[in-house]
Amino acid sequence: MHDPPRNEYELGPLDTRVRLITPERIVFEYPLAGPFSRLCAFLIDQICILMLMLVSIVGSLVLALGSDSSGGLILVAYFVLSWGYGIFLEGLFNGRTIGKAITGLRVVTDQGVPISGVQAIVRNLVGAFDGFLPFVFLPGLISMILTRKFQRLGDLAAGTMVVHEDRVGKLAIVRIDEPAVLSLVAKLPIRLAAGSQLTRALADYVRLRGRFGAARRAEMAEPLAGPLRAWLGFPDGTPADTLLCAVYHRVVVGE
Repeated sequence: MHDPPRNEYELGPLDTRVRLITPERIVFEYPLAGPFSRLCAFLIDQICILMLMLVSIVGSLVLALGSDSSGGLILVAYFVLSWGYGIFLEGLFNGRTIGKAITGLRVVTDQGVPISGVQAIVRNLVGAFDGFLPFVFLPGLISMILTRKFQRLGDLAAGTMVVHEDRVGKLAIVRIDEPAVLSLVAKLPIRLAAGSQLTRALADYVRLRGRFGAARRAEMAEPLAGPLRAWLGFPDGTPADTLLCAVYHRVVVGE
């Protein structure tokens, strides 16, 4: 599988959306997450960490039978949760923690593709200093205000950004059970990021494709399928209609 091509990017006049333009001239548009929405996600994550910490304290006391050795277990649990919560969830769940999932946010690279495990580690380790006392999140807030893509220090170090993820309502999801599509889905990356424009284009195509014959579908799908083949590393002979349906299945259905 080839790495996705490096993108150019443009920002709207209010710096609330970033438009990533691939060398094939496909435009992916992402709504950027500002300080308030990210604060909401952060607070939810802190509540989750606090709840996990309380469970860890109770578990440590039970394991140590109430002795002084429980203090060591509690410190270990605090260290693991403080430093590992964001790293583990963002690395495993494609840039999302519980707070980000609830508020509809996702961490992606500054080129609009899924983050790697290394990037999850870097952004969380460096990002911990955003709120380091006595500064109390001032470095992170200043960094977000001064950068064009609302990036904290951890984002700048890891080459990431946080975006709002447009959700497709459950009733709007179309399931495609065609064997050729499902076979191609298995060859796609498990983590596949798509901007709101690409997701909307795929959803519109899949919703309307049943009105047309095979030849017309291939003609309609080819302008988008061509660049997707190059991006995903598929051979030129990959059917355009099947490819768009497979990418839709991975991005929207999530299976």
